[in-house]
Parts: sequence; structure tokens; C-alpha cells
Amino acid sequence: MDDAAITVARVVDACRSLPPPEWHRIISNHPEPRRAATLVPIADVDGQAAVIITLRAGALDHGGDWVFPGGRVDDTDGSHREAARREASEELGLELERIEVVGQLGTRGPIVSGFVIETYVGVVSGPLVLAPDPREVADVVVVKLTDLLLDGMHHRGPMPTHRHVDRPEFERLEFAPPLTDLRHYRVRDEEYLWGLQADILHELLHHVTGGQHYL
Repeated sequence: MDDAAITVARVVDACRSLPPPEWHRIISNHPEPRRAATLVPIADVDGQAAVIITLRAGALDHGGDWVFPGGRVDDTDGSHREAARREASEELGLELERIEVVGQLGTRGPIVSGFVIETYVGVVSGPLVLAPDPREVADVVVVKLTDLLLDGMHHRGPMPTHRHVDRPEFERLEFAPPLTDLRHYRVRDEEYLWGLQADILHELLHHVTGGQHYL
């Protein structure tokens, strides 16, 4: 294995020294903020840390976007952390006990759908055999973190064509950063993780590389 490869142990070590999570406001004037949680699932693939990214089913909010598993916090969830684990377990078809939360990244939102999202990093133990729930997940990619650092894998640019822009209330919302200057990570040819989801990935990569990953 290349000495520069990022291992799961390296991710866990970086998560031990994460700073307290900051709140990154995206829409300053959303009328109905709601609670949500998401998990960045990390698994071992050939001795390297890889991230699991899902394609949101088309009938759902943000359908057709590449995202990390997550969703609203239910009354039965003991915490945002447990909601993130539960959502990842349900969406990816993984036993709950195989997901260990090792750190918390920044909180982001409200987004267009109103959710304020607390974000956690979770390590998936054991063989990586997934059984995604087709009601929520249309596809899955597993990408090594080192591959995401290669030249040409990330850039900044405008938001892709998205059905939310057709909503009348969309024009009244105040966004930061502007929708013309968003992060994008290539997950497959001409397919990208972008916007808030890319910001989450960037934050993790920034910490794992000791602050050397810039975009």
C-alpha cells in the first residue's frame, strides 16, 4: 500500500481532534427550520479509507442528487447522533451495530427543504456488503479518499440544474455561499457531489490531511 494512502485508522485519529462543530448558515431567512442528521460512512477498501455516497431516489426531496445517508430526526431517536446511525443503517442495509460514530463535523442549514443538518463521521466495520433501500437510494458509489484528492476530482462552480429552482419561494431565500460558487467532487464520469454535501466532504478531507486540502 502507498505510504500516502489514507487508512481508516488515520480518519479515526483525525476525528479525535476535531474542533467543536460550527454552525454554517446556508439560508438566513428560511421560515421553517427542521432537525436532521447525516452520516459520512467510512469503510476499509483494500487497506484504504473509502467513503460511501448514495444517489437519492428520484421521488424524494433532492432526488437525483449524490448525498450522504441521512434524514429527519424522529421523536424515537435519542439524539442527532443516533438518528444519523439509524438513517445510514436503513438506507444502506447495514446492521446498526456495525456503524460506530467517531466524530462530528459542522452543522449546516437551513437548506431549501428547511432542514438544519448535524453531521457525523461513522466507521463501518466488517466486510462491505450493502443492501440499499430502493425507496430511498437509487445507486451507491464507494470512493477512496485518496482518489478524491487527485487533480481534476474537485472544482468550484454554479449549482447544476435542479428542480428546486422552479419553486416560487426559492427566489425569496438568501443563500451563502452564492449558488454560482459551490464545491463539486466528481464521484463518477460527469456526476458530482456538490453544494452542502461537497462542503461536508471537504471539511473531512481538510482535517484528515492536516489542513493541506484546499478548494
